[in-house]
Amino acid sequence: MDRRDVLRATVATAVAVTARAAAAESTPKPGAGILTVPEYLNRAALLLDETKRSQDWVGGHPGDLGLASMAYELADARSQLAVKIAAPAQAKQAHMHLLLALENTAASFDATVRGDGKKAAQRMAAARSEENTLNLALEAAKLKMPVIK
Repeated sequence: MDRRDVLRATVATAVAVTARAAAAESTPKPGAGILTVPEYLNRAALLLDETKRSQDWVGGHPGDLGLASMAYELADARSQLAVKIAAPAQAKQAHMHLLLALENTAASFDATVRGDGKKAAQRMAAARSEENTLNLALEAAKLKMPVIK
């Protein structure tokens, strides 16, 4: 095999890999697109419930930095997932506050791990405030967050 054949094979492989990656990106994922109001509220309820449980659990174990570190990773993942949610028009205002509650929780856990208790407390207070504002925004839109038992 001469250099031209090797070059052609390499280019053909690169084109095939690129085409396969582009096709995978264009394949719609389940739940992609704008959600219905009930679909949105179900996702928001799950994210918020897990966040509040993490807040309470980490708050109940103040000296466990490993726990706070793990909680930070989970909170950051929840925050990143929430950003990808396409909220319906009726929930757009509320969604902004959900994002802020999740982000502030992650930042609070991060500050805890870094040993900045003051910043951790400030961010946790902001997260809880955003949760309250989220509930007010849902009420204003005449929506109700499902309760997870």
